[in-house]
Amino acid sequence: MSNSFKIGLSRLGLQLPDSVIAMEVDFIAELLRWNKRINLTSIRTHAEAIEKHLLDSLVLLDHLDGAKNLLDIGSGGGVPGIPLAIAAPSLQVVSVDSIGKKINFQKHIKRTLQLENLAIFQSRIETLGQARPESEKFDLIVSRAFSSIDTYLGCATPWLKPGGRIIAMKGPEGEEELAAAIDTVEQLGYVDRVIISYKLPFSGATRQLIVLKK
Repeated sequence: MSNSFKIGLSRLGLQLPDSVIAMEVDFIAELLRWNKRINLTSIRTHAEAIEKHLLDSLVLLDHLDGAKNLLDIGSGGGVPGIPLAIAAPSLQVVSVDSIGKKINFQKHIKRTLQLENLAIFQSRIETLGQARPESEKFDLIVSRAFSSIDTYLGCATPWLKPGGRIIAMKGPEGEEELAAAIDTVEQLGYVDRVIISYKLPFSGATRQLIVLKK
């Protein structure tokens, strides 16, 4: 499994130390092991999980742009937050999801892999302020398949630092979603808007990053 992961990293132009690769592979193995008992992801095979969970998450390594902290909204089984926390130990990652079984899995991974730079909260993003100081803001906020861009921006914007960025991880429909949400985008002051398209290294599936900055 680590060989295919290394090949995928190479195709994406990424390099990671062997120790980090081993931790990433352990994370996916645990995700699939838990998934046999409790539903964490619709993905069932190692090959698909490597590509669609690990590699798709790690594409963001090229877009951290010096961020010191990151908020992952609606993180589910821990992606993209956990793969990023493993690969970038100096990055402080806060992972938020409302579903208890998914949060329990993330806490298990935090303990097992000793991820001191990962904080995990069971909460809806709308009520995160009850568990996390509302004065804390983030350099980078990310989400994968969380909701529409309108809803995502409404939830994420209060947590964004001045000069920070929001990234929505989308499929090939990302550009259309952005166009449909343009009124909200403009009302909230996101004048810097970039769409980054890429393909997953094995399936060739198209993905888009919608990067927004005030």
